[in-house]
Amino acid sequence: MLLFDGVFLLRPELNDSWDFRIFVWVDEEEILRRAAERDVTRFGSREAVLTRYRRRYLPAQGIYADAVRPREKADVVIDNSDPARPTVYWRD
Repeated sequence: MLLFDGVFLLRPELNDSWDFRIFVWVDEEEILRRAAERDVTRFGSREAVLTRYRRRYLPAQGIYADAVRPREKADVVIDNSDPARPTVYWRD
């Protein structure tokens, strides 16, 4: 078994590569909160992190979500907004 982790892996040109698809979802507020804690050293300040996420990462993820609909393609969706209490949704 191989496990691949990455952003945008459920796009159409890769669809035939996967036997089982897991999509981990986190709401935008939590994405920003985690990024502000984790990426300050990388980008220099909390404000720089939030700006980068709001201008680049979140819009790109929105385009991907609208175009690809990864939550609908996944066999399992894990809502990991609260890592202490992840919620697992199995596709029918």
